[in-house]
Amino acid sequence: MKWTRGMKFLFKITLIFIYLIETIGLSAQETPGLSVGNYAGIHGQQLNPSSALYSPYWLDFNVLGVEVFGQNNAFYIPRSDFNPTDLLRKDYVFPTYGKYDRSFLAKDGTFMRNFYTQNRALLPSGMFIDVTRGYSLGLILQSREAASGDRIPYDIANFGYYGLEHQAQHNIEYNDFNIYTAGLVWTELGLNIGRTIKRERFDLWTAGITIKYLWGHAGYYADIDNVRYVVLNDSTMDIRNLNAKAGIALPVDYTNNDFPGPYGYTLGHGFSFDLGVTFIKTERELRRLFPGRPCEARFEPYVFRLGLSLLDIGSIHFSENAQKHLFDGVSHFWENAREFSYSTINEVVFDISNRFYGSPNASLIDSSFSVGLPTAFSIQFDYHFSQNYYLHAMAFQALPIMGDQAVKRANVIYVMPRYETPAFELGIPLSFYRYQTPRLGLWFRLYSFTLGTDNLGMFLRTGDLDNADIYLSLRIPLRKGKCLKSRGELPCENF
Repeated sequence: MKWTRGMKFLFKITLIFIYLIETIGLSAQETPGLSVGNYAGIHGQQLNPSSALYSPYWLDFNVLGVEVFGQNNAFYIPRSDFNPTDLLRKDYVFPTYGKYDRSFLAKDGTFMRNFYTQNRALLPSGMFIDVTRGYSLGLILQSREAASGDRIPYDIANFGYYGLEHQAQHNIEYNDFNIYTAGLVWTELGLNIGRTIKRERFDLWTAGITIKYLWGHAGYYADIDNVRYVVLNDSTMDIRNLNAKAGIALPVDYTNNDFPGPYGYTLGHGFSFDLGVTFIKTERELRRLFPGRPCEARFEPYVFRLGLSLLDIGSIHFSENAQKHLFDGVSHFWENAREFSYSTINEVVFDISNRFYGSPNASLIDSSFSVGLPTAFSIQFDYHFSQNYYLHAMAFQALPIMGDQAVKRANVIYVMPRYETPAFELGIPLSFYRYQTPRLGLWFRLYSFTLGTDNLGMFLRTGDLDNADIYLSLRIPLRKGKCLKSRGELPCENF
């Protein structure tokens, strides 16, 4: 297929948009190596905002962290053609396939396609714990990206990959329903507050909340209730019915593609919060007398720990450089569908609106819209076998509070044994992505440096590449029982 100037422009715009929603990088699904375990510190707040009160640390600073995750079931690179170490080469070029010179292959089959990315840059943050007074405080700063798509029919995926000249799908009427995709790029500043709500002999209850202010940098959504169409040949489409709504807000100038656009990098704002509660059954009876200083507190070993949490409850409202469009029962016989010459985003939008409504602005119904965060319910269970050995299990269930106008978190279950000491920690997570696709991971912590992946097969090249997954962080923690200047008489109380 020979690409015209207009097609090259659209492909370029697509790459820019993908870059915008992937600015942070691609995040490991739920990063168990960062958020699970007694030494998770401030990263445990991502999983449950009540976790800080039962920590070996009394003070913890995150210096920097990166999480990378992305998975889809539509496209892939054969395992024989890609090695993660290739990315370290300056002259590396991705392989290409077929007469279209694509950098990936399309999967066969008539199943529904989906994708999910959840990415994060962990910026400098801090956490303070005062067991004596039964509270914890944390200040969390991070930049995030999340995008998802589901119920994408195979016919649309194939036309997107092969182009309109995919003859195997010509002269067939396709009637597709309930297609959805949404994405966000934002920065958030969160205040975490934890509180001990009950302390009795061997039982400890804690609760926590993280309140976050959000700066929205980019967002989009598309909800297609129904599209019925026939592709007659390599340049003609008969769109017989379209019921859809969509919104877009990007930090570019829609008239000339300047980046950033006239509204800068922040196009919207919002609030969100996390809620959590944790129950701990301790091995020894809890102390009734507390030390005078937080750093002198003692970390009590436990039998098991059970946590429940609601994460990312909220949304971002885009009111700058935002467009919301509606296509209500429209149709169009589109000839010469390959011979367009768009050069700006507005030209694309105006032309599509004009084709369906006969007016370049008729589809525009609002200059603002909201996109929901990837809200989820999570349950966590941690069992202490003996000495340094633990078994952890947790599950995440998506709760898109804004329906198809929200990023939908991928459901996942984890089962993970781990070995844990103050200086070293090792975990082997077995996860089931979307409750069905198994993945085996590996992570380790060396003092306060953590490196891991939820999908070890990506590095061992045991399967085709249809996902990316890696995370790391560096922190500066201070453990309980170690003070900068001790008032006690025991050597172990000295830093």
